[in-house]
Amino acid sequence: MTDELVRDCRPRSNDDLVRSLAGFPAEVERALDGRPHEDLLKPASDGGWGVVENLCHLRDWEEVFLHRLHQVLEDDHPELLVYDDELWAIERDYRGEDPTKVFEQFRASRKELVSQLEGLDDDGWNRTGHHQSRGDVSVRWLAESVLEHGEMHLAQIHDALG
Repeated sequence: MTDELVRDCRPRSNDDLVRSLAGFPAEVERALDGRPHEDLLKPASDGGWGVVENLCHLRDWEEVFLHRLHQVLEDDHPELLVYDDELWAIERDYRGEDPTKVFEQFRASRKELVSQLEGLDDDGWNRTGHHQSRGDVSVRWLAESVLEHGEMHLAQIHDALG
């Protein structure tokens, strides 16, 4: 899963995109609601990532996306690094983390991301950076990437919970 980014941009207004990003933590919370803590720590039935790994991954990538957003909004056409997240789950001990704490960290980062996007004018949405493997990307493209990335991992969370 090296630097997963958007594959299919669905047309939506900037306001709709911000609303979707803002509402995403509530979608995750609904998926977790009422689940025993032990269920959040179990690997998926196929032995892959369970809830805690997906939450950690979302949290860590949210920080990357937030950093990229700051770069693009603050600098003229910055270079956006590629990250190899292949070993993050092991190096960062995802299975040893508290899923509730991780979710709250994710929620706080998402709130910051949304506050950065709210109120951007067209010039802000169209600012670009140069992604090392994707080429020139806009703030809008980054926001779409964040949303699609989250949706993919929410589906994995649902699968892990059965």
